Amino acid sequence: MIMEIISILLGVILVNMAGGGKMSFLIDLPSLIIILVFTVPLLCRGGIWKDFARGWKLLKKSYTCRLSELRRTQDVVEMVQKQVGYAGILSMLLTVIHILRMLSRPSSLGPLCAVAILTLLYAVVIEMLLLPLQLEVKRRIIDYVEMDTEEENAPTADALDKTEDSEIRMEDVHT
Repeated sequence: MIMEIISILLGVILVNMAGGGKMSFLIDLPSLIIILVFTVPLLCRGGIWKDFARGWKLLKKSYTCRLSELRRTQDVVEMVQKQVGYAGILSMLLTVIHILRMLSRPSSLGPLCAVAILTLLYAVVIEMLLLPLQLEVKRRIIDYVEMDTEEENAPTADALDKTEDSEIRMEDVHT
């Protein structure tokens, strides 16, 4: 997860430097707050905050949980990914509507366009940060299912004894 954060930040910095811009232009607190306002209440209202938090705990290899908890976590992470994307699109559209109302004041168009684009950028960056979380949850589910399958297919001691007994009986029949 740390590598993903570093790569995203480094990518944003490099692209910004290539354009000759300053990093301060990429920081817009209202845009980030808009994304959080559309996303966090959903987590709190639905009572699914603990399932979302469990997803972050899964990044530690030593953390374990049941299959049902993994599936709930997978559903929540996928829902948050969609919610963040929709929040970015919705806030951008609302800002564009505001821009269209302000066409008579050209001096305000630049900052409003920047807010619209930054909100969508923040949504994409948050989505990119949630992808490794989603992949970890899916990997844990696959590992859990494979482990159960291996246990079901493993021969038990009783089955081995019955196999040996039947082999002995077959030898008696042939002799």
